[in-house]
Amino acid sequence: MKNFLNFLILSIIAISIGSCKSDDEIVVCPDIYVPLVANIKYEDNNGKDLIFGDNPLYAPANIKMYKILANDQTAPINFTINKEAKFLAVNLEKVENGTFYIELKAGVTDKITYTAKIDQNSPCKDYKLIDIKQNDVFAKYDNKTQVWTLVK
Repeated sequence: MKNFLNFLILSIIAISIGSCKSDDEIVVCPDIYVPLVANIKYEDNNGKDLIFGDNPLYAPANIKMYKILANDQTAPINFTINKEAKFLAVNLEKVENGTFYIELKAGVTDKITYTAKIDQNSPCKDYKLIDIKQNDVFAKYDNKTQVWTLVK
């Protein structure tokens, strides 16, 4: 009887293990907030970097980003300056359509609008940035570097 019970338990374990497919993919979605980030650089019509070039037209330390609230007040937008990769990393709201402003220097401000959609191909169903417009002109996106280029 004892051998039969051991055999029964081992059989159940073997059947359970054998029924698992080897190609099943386990996906773990992070429990922490992962921001929607847009990496942005500015160039002129000839491809010259306007922020991180040899003689930059706009100093990175002077750049400000903000959004306009419902009461016409401004709220700063979080961004980081990546000097090595030569882009500005902007933390965006996870919304389908958003607007913010980049002030490159006093009197030089661009209205930036963006579209994001929930990525149905992503197992975590998170937002993916679809496009960015600078003053109603579409920005170029480089799939390799994952940077949006705005032309000034």
